[in-house]
Amino acid sequence: MVALTIPSNLAAILASFTVHGLIHRYAAGPNSSPARLGAVTKATSTLHSTLTTVLAIYFLRRCSAQWPRTDSVGPADPADPSLGKASGLRPRGYPDDSKNPVLQTRSSMGNAITAIECGYLLQDTISLLREARLRHRLVQPAFKPTLRSVLHHADTTLLFHHTSIAMALLVLHYYILRDRDRGIYIIVQFLLMNSSTPILNLRWWLRTYHPQYKMLCIGSDIAFIAAFYMARVWLVGRILRGYGTSHGYDSAWRVYLEGMRLPCQLGTGALWIANTTWWALLVTSVVKRFPQEFASVRKAMGIPKR
Repeated sequence: MVALTIPSNLAAILASFTVHGLIHRYAAGPNSSPARLGAVTKATSTLHSTLTTVLAIYFLRRCSAQWPRTDSVGPADPADPSLGKASGLRPRGYPDDSKNPVLQTRSSMGNAITAIECGYLLQDTISLLREARLRHRLVQPAFKPTLRSVLHHADTTLLFHHTSIAMALLVLHYYILRDRDRGIYIIVQFLLMNSSTPILNLRWWLRTYHPQYKMLCIGSDIAFIAAFYMARVWLVGRILRGYGTSHGYDSAWRVYLEGMRLPCQLGTGALWIANTTWWALLVTSVVKRFPQEFASVRKAMGIPKR
């Protein structure tokens, strides 16, 4: 009999997918409504994002504590001109990352954290489609659901976000299987963006089930604005500065302009612009709502208008 051996990283993805699915189905129940299913999905995402944030912080601190001092890695490395000439991107080449621990660190724990994230995203995508299918049945019970009709009732932005990141993580684990993975430290840093999710879901819970608590709702708005900025806008610059430390760069902007290849520039720039745009839209919507909500608070407290 031939024994079937599953690589550890793929086993972690399957385990995460299965555990998240069992938790979600047990909490939602066999005949759950779309509203209950949506609430369970948000509760699951809160638990998952809290777990991955704690694991990511522990992993990042443990890795950085084992690295050599910055001044022992070396000052700004002279870029290898052959790199730039070979790629045709820049004649001066790029920094030598062969001794940069931010890129060269390899870790089974880091791989496991990304596997947990990948399994969760795949399972959560199924949960979102299941919720959308239930909504379709409520609106059009006589019509058989199709993919198009289900997507019409789904949050397509969230679906695209989940599936795109899940596919990227699957590609990462393909490279891990081929022993060609690099940059796990940076990838786990990006998972810290999950840290804003619990506040997002708390904000949703307050506004959905307890809208009468205006001050708490306003407080959750302010907290989410701050958390979103730190976790999804400021964090990008912090990651760039961390990468550039080994090469003597003094700012994220210098790293972006001088130390990154064009594909990395395009991807990082697109991510930062998208997150900054979402943050600006969030701030705009909250600020527009403030006058009406503060008026409701004054009225409830019996404070006369000036």
